[in-house]
Amino acid sequence: MGTAQDGGRICGPCSGTDLDFACRQCGYPGDIHTDGYCTRCVATNRLHALLRGRSGALDPQLLPLAEQLAAAPRPQSLLAWLNAGEAAPLLADLARAQEPITHELLDTWPQNRGTRYIRELLVATGVLPTRNEAFARLALWSRHMTADLPDHQATVIGPFAEWGVLRDARRRMERGTYTYGAATHDRTELQTAVKFLSWLDIRNTTLDQLGQDDLDLWLTENPTRRRSLNSFIRWTVARRLTSKVTVPPTQRTQATRFLASEELDQQLRRCLTDDTLPLEVRIIGSLTCLYGLHMSRINTLTTDRFHHEDDGAYLTINAHPVLLPPTLAQLIERQIIRPNRNTSLLQPPRTTEPRFLFPGRPPSRPRSAATIRAMMKQHGLAGISARNAAMIEAVSSLPPIIVSDLFGVSTSTANNWAGLAQDSWTDYLAACATTP
Repeated sequence: MGTAQDGGRICGPCSGTDLDFACRQCGYPGDIHTDGYCTRCVATNRLHALLRGRSGALDPQLLPLAEQLAAAPRPQSLLAWLNAGEAAPLLADLARAQEPITHELLDTWPQNRGTRYIRELLVATGVLPTRNEAFARLALWSRHMTADLPDHQATVIGPFAEWGVLRDARRRMERGTYTYGAATHDRTELQTAVKFLSWLDIRNTTLDQLGQDDLDLWLTENPTRRRSLNSFIRWTVARRLTSKVTVPPTQRTQATRFLASEELDQQLRRCLTDDTLPLEVRIIGSLTCLYGLHMSRINTLTTDRFHHEDDGAYLTINAHPVLLPPTLAQLIERQIIRPNRNTSLLQPPRTTEPRFLFPGRPPSRPRSAATIRAMMKQHGLAGISARNAAMIEAVSSLPPIIVSDLFGVSTSTANNWAGLAQDSWTDYLAACATTP
């Protein structure tokens, strides 16, 4: 391979030498990896060999995955993944299984990092449909967890998991509001219930013998579990498995970290105008300053929530569209149309499903809230204090019930913020009642 006067690449014979470094398979000049084949051809051939089933032919179900992996932006990354990645052998097992590839099939596999990554690749390439993975993982985990319990605990935890936790989680999932953070909380509730029953076993006490003194003692020994035990105790009381015991409410702590109004304006202005900041950081910072959004809500925003109307661009945060400032709308448009660079294995997914505004790795799942917080901190942008200040400003200018509808917080949360701001929406309700 040589270089022409204009800087272009030319083959060996054209440069005046008998050596020809063109790939034996595709003819690409240079980048020879093995035995006359370029890196991309070597990676593609190994990929196809991996995905051949017992018949020796490429499994048709896996063809979309094979096409997108073969077109990886960096074939070196694909080759390294095939050679050393823990998920690649699992993909070979899937090809040899000669079964319909479904979520249910993968649910029968050990739920480790390799299985999760294979599932995400299959979703990202359209082989599997999108599902709410946070809920699916919780449901699968709860079944396995219950199956491992002693019978006398399983007879209580099983119904509590199904009717006390999963039913509510399923409703939130159907509304599109169930997140990984919510799944973590629900998993903690189930673990706490098991821990509480095990403590009762040690004391040779059954649920029907549970008294308030017993419950208070456990809460004293496990003060951080007060909130996560509350739903289990309410569930047992409602079904008369226990007497009318209660978990004393925790003292709600008030927010103490705030930006001054001028500091909030400065951060918002920086996010909207500073081109040296990464595009994602500018959008996330603007949404925090304008609407007081929590990171766990920002990271689950999807591209279909952004749309144009005659009077401007809107973003549906909760149930109702919110009119965006023109500059922020332009930033979000740029984020939606730009190529996804968050994975070295896949091009942007070929799917009709809504994409995450801030895709993770692979893009079938969102960027984690922890990653987003780290990005904000890295660029010197306030997170919690900016959100708190934005919520104070929101409830100071809008009735809390409107803030609840627009920004996706509960009415009680919005009302607590209004109380903190020494505001109230009593006048708003009175005005509604007197409006003809």
